[in-house]
Amino acid sequence: MRILSRLILLLAVATAARAYEFKLYATFVENTRVELTDGAVWMMDKGDVFPVESYKNMQKNVVLRLAGATFMTETARVRVLKPEEVPAGIETYRKNVRAYLDSTSEKIVKQMKEVSGKKAEPTPQPAKPQPAEEKKP
Repeated sequence: MRILSRLILLLAVATAARAYEFKLYATFVENTRVELTDGAVWMMDKGDVFPVESYKNMQKNVVLRLAGATFMTETARVRVLKPEEVPAGIETYRKNVRAYLDSTSEKIVKQMKEVSGKKAEPTPQPAKPQPAEEKKP
């Protein structure tokens, strides 16, 4: 009976530990220009917060996420937030995501208008071949 109760306790603790999502957030310590994986170039301001995806090149570079895109910058340009700073940092990140999504949707709408504008223009039709003149003897 003791073994069963310990096993149940162990499973309960393991389930609770799995429920917690551990994620690092980093804030920029200086203004930095970055290129996102979707090709967009953004100027990140000092204090902007993003989730850390991974480290590269023996932790010289850090990969950060902005909505569906990622970007890489030097680790010296960011600082990992302390646990008590994370809630305020998440609010800053949400503002950046909203700005990113708005700019991306504006680009898509612009491209759609350009494409629909080109379709509205009449396309030139190839000239119809003229019947060859008959030679009269």
